[in-house]
Amino acid sequence: MKEYFYIILRLWKIFQSFHKWFYLELSLIFIAQTLVVSEAYVSSKIMNALVAKNIHTIIVLVVVTLCIVFLKNLASYFQWKNEILHLSVSLNQHIQEFSLRKILGLTIEQHVEDHSAMKLSIINQGEQHVINVIDRIVSSVVPALTLLTIAFVTLFLSSPRIALLVGVVFPVIIVWLYYFQRSQHPLTSKNRDNWNNQFKTRAEAFSHLGLVKILGQESQFIVRYLKQRADLFPHHFFTALRQTNNGAQRSLFVDTLSVIVMAVAIYQYLGGAYELGTIYLILSMSSKIFSNVNTLSYAMREIPQSFVHIEKYIEVIDKEPSFNEDGSEGASLAEDIVFSDVSFQYPKGETPALNHCSFVIPAGKTTAFVGHSGSGKSTIARILLRSYDYKSGSVRIGNVSLNDIDARYLRSHIGYVEQHVDLFDDTVRNNILMAVPESLRKEKEAMLEEVGEKARISEFYHRLGDDKWNTMVGERGIKLSGGECQRIGIARAIIKDPQILLFDEATASLDTVNEKYVMDAIADVSKGKTTIIVAHRLSTVRNADKIIVMEKGSVVAGGTHDELVRTSTHYQNLVAHQV
Repeated sequence: MKEYFYIILRLWKIFQSFHKWFYLELSLIFIAQTLVVSEAYVSSKIMNALVAKNIHTIIVLVVVTLCIVFLKNLASYFQWKNEILHLSVSLNQHIQEFSLRKILGLTIEQHVEDHSAMKLSIINQGEQHVINVIDRIVSSVVPALTLLTIAFVTLFLSSPRIALLVGVVFPVIIVWLYYFQRSQHPLTSKNRDNWNNQFKTRAEAFSHLGLVKILGQESQFIVRYLKQRADLFPHHFFTALRQTNNGAQRSLFVDTLSVIVMAVAIYQYLGGAYELGTIYLILSMSSKIFSNVNTLSYAMREIPQSFVHIEKYIEVIDKEPSFNEDGSEGASLAEDIVFSDVSFQYPKGETPALNHCSFVIPAGKTTAFVGHSGSGKSTIARILLRSYDYKSGSVRIGNVSLNDIDARYLRSHIGYVEQHVDLFDDTVRNNILMAVPESLRKEKEAMLEEVGEKARISEFYHRLGDDKWNTMVGERGIKLSGGECQRIGIARAIIKDPQILLFDEATASLDTVNEKYVMDAIADVSKGKTTIIVAHRLSTVRNADKIIVMEKGSVVAGGTHDELVRTSTHYQNLVAHQV
């Protein structure tokens, strides 16, 4: 029970800006439910007046009833209006915005280390269940509790004995539900995990559809999906049937008690204990109490099921960034970059990716990192981007520690091109201008032709057709070749005029023709800038001002191509393997 209160308090904090609308909703619900009971009370007085044939009293009470009906409907109207204008859709939008801000606030490391499809499933389900719980509380729980309380007080004033008999039902149901849901929780949690795993399979099939079909793995994905279904269904049906059976038992208990109360009330009326109107009021209030106990029972069955998903959602969105990305802004990045005795191990890695590395990347020059796969080259790039946080040694740009530089400021001054350029399903124009602040968009948009020439996009203008910059590239740039995607990536990197250019295996997946175009583009845009090239092919780095050779996370040699050919066995072996 304690964990449920924690979740409710956590949600209450998330929706802090909506508190006044919730308070208004609760006030309107209280007014409407008070008027519902008042209407029943006046109706009981009308029945007594009918028995006494008191016409004047009947007329007055009918007018009062009309007023109550008008006020009740007016309160309901304002309640619905409040929901439409300030709750419902607004709550949905708020929770989605909240989730987006929290996820974007995490570090790149956390996005890489966690499975994105699972995370998306957890967030989508969590958001939906948050809205469901709020809707259930506002539309069912609060009105039911309010009416139940007012009805019980009214019943107690009319017949204390029957009120006490009716009052037994609520604590019994609460205790019953508490112990049942406590035993049901682990079963529902396992059910949630089963559904998430099945969603993961579907999401991976959708996001890698081209690869699945090229590899001829369609039937294997279907088989895996059906196997997960075979594992999922028995547990799901067992959990759902257990919930249904328990609900049926509670409903039978409440209905049986309501019949007993009715029999007692009729017996007392026949014995002359109450007037007809009072019996009507007793039966009406008892009926409302039992009806709302059933409503609460159903809601309290559904809400804990939603809490299972919300727990996981809160676990995701309450994650703190794995390191502090804040820092100073305004530092010049056009300075030497110095790594001093840097060691680093990935969170899920078993061995260090970097091992006591020390070297200098000179400002305004081109420095290349070469080595076999897994030697630590790309790790250097990730540390420079502050995708990961190193724990040992130091990295300085000029006199400023890398960890003291604001990550967003740092990345805004680094032009980064990766091996597989990530493009949005948007136009060529918008993909290039993606990293440009809105305030500079018009200025940078006027530079598209110049940037296109430097990035060698001009070499495939004919492929873009009449739309040219407005050509849609498709999901992940599927309408373009690998070389064309790389050149758009280069254009995106240089249009913001960065102080550092970083190319991480930017030509590794290209053919010789596209490699030449990309390398010409890199040579053109890197003049006078601190340029870092991570490469496997030595042909792409022969002309670098400095080449650093990596092996098993360590720096084993450094110098120009000609110097390394003469002095470094490791470099000689790399050259020999590529000849």
